[in-house]
Order: sequence, then C-alpha cells, then structure tokens
Amino acid sequence: MRLITLRGDDQRALTVGPDQTLRSAMQKMNESGRTLVLVTDRDRLVGVLADGDIRRHLAIGGIADDRVTAAVNTGPTTLPELTPVSEVRAFMVRRGFEFLPLVDGDHVSALCILERAPRSTDLSAVIMAGGLGTRLAPLTEECPKPLLPLGGKPILSHILDHLREQGVHRFVFSVNHLSHMIVDHYDDGSNWDCFIDYVEETQRLGTGGSLSLVDREALSDPFLLMNGDVLNDVDVGALHDTHLSQSWDATMVLGGYRYAVPYGVVETADDGLFVGVREKPVQAFRINAGIYMLSKSVLDLVPKNEFYDLPSLFEDLKEHGLRGGTFEHPGRWIDIGTMNEYHRAKAIFEEGRSA
Repeated sequence: MRLITLRGDDQRALTVGPDQTLRSAMQKMNESGRTLVLVTDRDRLVGVLADGDIRRHLAIGGIADDRVTAAVNTGPTTLPELTPVSEVRAFMVRRGFEFLPLVDGDHVSALCILERAPRSTDLSAVIMAGGLGTRLAPLTEECPKPLLPLGGKPILSHILDHLREQGVHRFVFSVNHLSHMIVDHYDDGSNWDCFIDYVEETQRLGTGGSLSLVDREALSDPFLLMNGDVLNDVDVGALHDTHLSQSWDATMVLGGYRYAVPYGVVETADDGLFVGVREKPVQAFRINAGIYMLSKSVLDLVPKNEFYDLPSLFEDLKEHGLRGGTFEHPGRWIDIGTMNEYHRAKAIFEEGRSA
C-alpha cells in the first residue's frame, strides 16, 4: 500500500461545494477514478461523499440532481494536519480507511488516500515464525530466530522484502517463541507497505498445524506458505501459475541439495566381482524447500489444535481426492536451521560471497 496526500489543485479536483448536485459529484469521481469527494464550504469541511452514500440515497428515491447535502456524511473521521505521515498510514491501515481528510481546525488542509500499489498477483502468504531455534542457541534464547540480524536487518525482513517485490502484500505470521518481539517489530505491517495479521500457537503445532488457527477470509485462494527461516529468491508468479495450470490443490517447492561422498565408492557385480571405483562422487537430491502454494481446499485436512507437518498434508491428499504437485526452484535457498547455515548466510549477505 502507498499513501498519497492530495493538496492544492489535486485536492480541489476531488472537492465539491454544498450547493452542487450529486450528479456533479459523480462526474468528479468518474474523472478522477476515485470513489469519494470532499464537500467543503470556503475550505471548511462539511463532510465527505462516497459512491456508496450516493447509491443509498438513490435507492430510497433520491435523484441525481439533488444537492450533495442530501447524502453527505457530515461526521467523517479526520486527523490533525500536523499528524506524522507514519501515524496517518498506520491509523488508516488499522481502521481500514481508503480516504482520510487532514484538517486544521474545521478547514481541510489535505486528503490522504491509501492506495494499493500495482502488484503481479493478489496473493496472501502465511509465514511460520514460531520455531524455538534451539540449534541456534544461545543466540535465540533472548531473540526469536526470525529476528536474528543478517546484513543489517532481521532474517524475516529479507523474506518479507522478497515477497513484497513479488506482489505479495498481505501476510499472516504464525508466532510462538518470544512472539511479542516479532509483533512489536512488525506491528500491522504499515511500515513495510503491507498488511500483517498474527496467529499465536499456544502449543507446538508443527509446520502445518497452525493453519487451523488462520481465518480463511484472511487468505487468498491459493495462498503461499513459507517457513520463516528460509532465505530464497523463488519466482512466486511462476509458482502460482504452475499451481493453477496443473489444477493442483497443494504444490511443494523443491530445492536442490548436493552431497559429495568423501570416499571412493566401489562398484561390484552381484557375485562380488570388482567393477570399478568412483572417487568422491557427488550425489544430487531434490528436497522439500519449506515453501508451498496451497489452495483453500486443503484446509479441511488440517486437524484442529494438533501437531501436523506439511509433508503429512501431501501424504493425505490422495485419500481425500485432492492433487499434490511439485515446483522446482533452481535459485537461492538457505535454510537457517544451524549455526553453520547462519554463518553462511551472513557471509553471503554481509560479505558479498556467492551462494
């Protein structure tokens, strides 16, 4: 979301006088592409008039040539002119306001508009950010793993920034360990140009169990689910398109993992005859990357208040007539589950080393 503040001529383009008609107000809305106008008398705020106000007036027998005062909302919420921009934004996000006048006494000084920035999808994302991070102790004893610093900002902020760039602007954080620190840091998401809601696990629910706590209405269909400690550059748009085009109910992102055997591997025939030796061969595997695209159809499979991991969900799909698929991600993937991986991530993000 971005906050636009209209003043001067831009504000007057969305302003009508009390003696003007509803028809003229509708014309201003059409010309501006907005759904609200200010009603002022010599810059004194009379009220605001939204398209919904006009529709309700017409529905009870009013006509378009009635004066705007017949339908105007004379008690709109306002904020003082000198309110800091960050506070205006946070207030509008919390209250769900798209428009908000700033006033100096009873005079309008500006009209604030909270506008959705252009985005490639309308996806929401659930981020699992409640792990104990025991393998990163003592760092995680007084700081939740998602807030551990990496290149000047928390691990979770890297994930948030990447997803925002990919068109995701609505998030649900599932929190538990030191949850207050995550909530205090990110609040409602207004400082990150997004919306953030929270669900809190009161018991360990695994990587999928907390989905039973999430309000379905807060999720897009499909929605993204991701572990809060996985740094990646996955192409969310391609993942979304693959999920839809294949008519899958759940899609698991696969990462690549290579393991070099530190010894010579001996090949033999069935009777023990020596065939050859492969010195320190590299084994390649496809692994679960901890990133998923899920349709709402799978939420009925998630048990209430029980430990449930996402791999179990994929095992359960067939029994319920649902389809699971995979999406290969060849790019960056770092699971910060151990101290070694945390130091590797720091080397990449702070020292510029390659992945």
